[in-house]
Amino acid sequence: MKKRKKSKMTAYQSVAFILIVVMLFVGLDFFLKAANPVASSAFFRNNDHEITIALNESNEFDKVFYGSSPVVSAYRPDLSDSGFTEMGIVYGKITYLLKMLEKGIITVNDEIVLGLSIAVFMDELTTDRSYIWHKGTFEPYIFFYRDRLMTFVNRAMHNFIDGDFELPRHYNYEKWLYYGSVSDEELEEMIETHTERFWNLDISVFYENLAALEALIDYCAGNGIRLRAIWMPVNPSVPVPDVYAEVFGRANEIMSNGGVEVCDMTSSFGPVNFHDIGHMNFETGAVAFTEAFDEWVGS
Repeated sequence: MKKRKKSKMTAYQSVAFILIVVMLFVGLDFFLKAANPVASSAFFRNNDHEITIALNESNEFDKVFYGSSPVVSAYRPDLSDSGFTEMGIVYGKITYLLKMLEKGIITVNDEIVLGLSIAVFMDELTTDRSYIWHKGTFEPYIFFYRDRLMTFVNRAMHNFIDGDFELPRHYNYEKWLYYGSVSDEELEEMIETHTERFWNLDISVFYENLAALEALIDYCAGNGIRLRAIWMPVNPSVPVPDVYAEVFGRANEIMSNGGVEVCDMTSSFGPVNFHDIGHMNFETGAVAFTEAFDEWVGS
């Protein structure tokens, strides 16, 4: 009888221990989500979304200019009087902006200007998996950020082995900018690569983001946010593929039906202003675009 009692108590203790461990794990995960050390600490390299939040010192914005890397390359807030925050992110898509708004990851109070290109509508485009909207509802914080955590641990261990006991830090809150222009040979190689990978795609590859554009228009209308759009400049030295016209046509039809004001700047700038196919160079292209942007949004 005593042995049974002892066995029964041990079972209770085992269950209690497991529950305590689970509660500690859940509590730790809740704390990490709230503190978000990976995104807010200098110990880890930030992605473009995190850089935007850090520079703004808040996830609440009045006016934002959103798009993919062409927006980062073209718009210089330091030269702008428009009051728009540059919210370009590498591999940015329309679906990502919609998720950020619907999940409360960001709040926009007044206005959004979309920087549109073929890339923002491409459903299967490569992405940065560290963007917070990719995190599953029940996915543990440590698991989601495992790549950056392991990178930090590996770098710290290498530093310690080399006798450097200072933890690695990243103080650069600057997105990838584009200086100068690639050579004609490099541009031709890029055109060949884009033709092979992107420019012969079927329109069906863009359906999800085109649908997201409609949903975004509805979201902005329901939340009192003004929505406008700019078709971003493209290097006039580059032949325009057929799929561009089809995607542009579908998107323009959606925006026209939704009452969205659109400015087409695809052919507004000469080759000297471009770094490559669709990225404007920092020295002249971004300066010229920012001036044109300010003039349009202020009109």
